[in-house]
Amino acid sequence: MPGAPPEDLVVATPERVAFRFETGGLGSRFVAQIVDLLVLSVGMVALGVAGFFLGLLTGRSDVTVLVIAVVGFVLFWAYWILPEALWSGQTLGKRLLHLRVIDARGGPVTPGQAVVRNLLRIVDFLPTSYAIGAVAIFASARNQRLGDLAAGTVVVRERTAVRLQDLVAPSPSPPEGEGTVRMSGIRAPAPRMEPGLRRFVQAYAQRRHGLAPERRAELAREAEAALRTALPDVVAAAGPLAALDQLADRLLG
Repeated sequence: MPGAPPEDLVVATPERVAFRFETGGLGSRFVAQIVDLLVLSVGMVALGVAGFFLGLLTGRSDVTVLVIAVVGFVLFWAYWILPEALWSGQTLGKRLLHLRVIDARGGPVTPGQAVVRNLLRIVDFLPTSYAIGAVAIFASARNQRLGDLAAGTVVVRERTAVRLQDLVAPSPSPPEGEGTVRMSGIRAPAPRMEPGLRRFVQAYAQRRHGLAPERRAELAREAEAALRTALPDVVAAAGPLAALDQLADRLLG
């Protein structure tokens, strides 16, 4: 999208709502990597200690070493791949730093993408300390290492994922028939929403089930001023997230 800074990923939805994702830079990703390596190291040390005592108990140190080597190999790769594939693109380190791996087109990362981007860590690590990966991140417009480029993924920051500038747009009168929605077969009056808020609610309604609860609450807080105009009683009684969910339910109804 023209005018977007190079470190941002901007995804346009069919409703013409722009979702802006701020990509994770080298610093935050490095800290997340350190956290993950510390957690993984603790697991490896625990595995080694268990193997030591297992060898003493069985008296078969050669077999124990082989088993520990195999289990350690599986543990190493499983730590990187499984959390990203099953935990919406996050490892423990990324979760702590509010980072997430997503598809470069804005969707959730797939298990296949998680496998590809993590297997290429071997290449990114060369010749040492992720040197190639760091160069690729600096050279890429979206801060992608080689694993991301191969898998078609981007690491983004969660707290600035959606652009809400359109919510302050002036509010013309809605078209005829837009003031009501059908709920359970009954035509019920719907709150009048400015076009910017309507587009945002439509995009949110289609994607809310894939968003973490804390992310949904954050989006509602960012749009609180517009939501308070549309549903002041609901915002006052139950908060902005309740108002946002109510508007989404009505639009989908």
